[in-house]
Amino acid sequence: MRSLKIFESSGTDKIERWCPLCGSYDQIARPEYSLPPWRIVACTDCGFVFLANPVNYSDLVDDQAWQKNFKKEAARRRGERPVLDRLSKGTRWRFKLFGGNKARLFLKVFRKGRVLDVGCGEGMSLPAPLVPFGVEISRHYANKADHTMQKRGGYCIHAAAIEGIKSFESRFFDGVLLNSFLEHETNPLPLLREVHRILSDDGVVYVRVPNFWSINRRLRGRKWCGFWFPDHVNYFTAGSLSKMANLAGFKLKILNRINLPFDDNVKALLRKSDPVPANVQ
Repeated sequence: MRSLKIFESSGTDKIERWCPLCGSYDQIARPEYSLPPWRIVACTDCGFVFLANPVNYSDLVDDQAWQKNFKKEAARRRGERPVLDRLSKGTRWRFKLFGGNKARLFLKVFRKGRVLDVGCGEGMSLPAPLVPFGVEISRHYANKADHTMQKRGGYCIHAAAIEGIKSFESRFFDGVLLNSFLEHETNPLPLLREVHRILSDDGVVYVRVPNFWSINRRLRGRKWCGFWFPDHVNYFTAGSLSKMANLAGFKLKILNRINLPFDDNVKALLRKSDPVPANVQ
């Protein structure tokens, strides 16, 4: 397999990001899903769908930070689908009815010890008695998360995800939380390999990403809730997530396999299976 490197896009129209899954530069445009200037493409070798011209890591600190883009993208969506937006807001109760309790879920998954929340936002996801650590690229959120986590014995690093993870010792964590994160990461495979390094041998990783294979995506096209410009840069299926996890030395277990076609997200657990392959760095 071709060597994967960590790099940044400049956001121009030329091809400047190879496939995050297989490393191929051969790609086909998917204009039916794109929103100019943001260009979604599919790898012609493995079929993985991704954003060809993501925002620079450096711009995500402030200028293109999530909290700023969220407001812009939410406003665009309201204008594009006002009826559906009003219906969604009027039925927020459905998340509590069908979504379960996140705190209870994370306690069940991780049980105890030090847990790293990658892309932690304000740092409120991990309940006690878990010891929370975080990595967050937004300066605004990182400062808030660090204040919260230090009170419980952990801390938050303000950095791009891979850079922040590299600062931790090998096998330091009992768990890693990648909740609605991998779809944002320009270099997901190198990141998963760093996660493999810092995770204890019996540790577990919780992953949640938008489900590109969902029936809802096929019905709604570009209006699907999983398309979020320019923040979502990878569009996973259960199959592509499993392949990437295997390349990083993990075995994957899908948690919502039964209702997966009807779920807009893939939810999975990763556990170590093998050492990280040496042929891709």
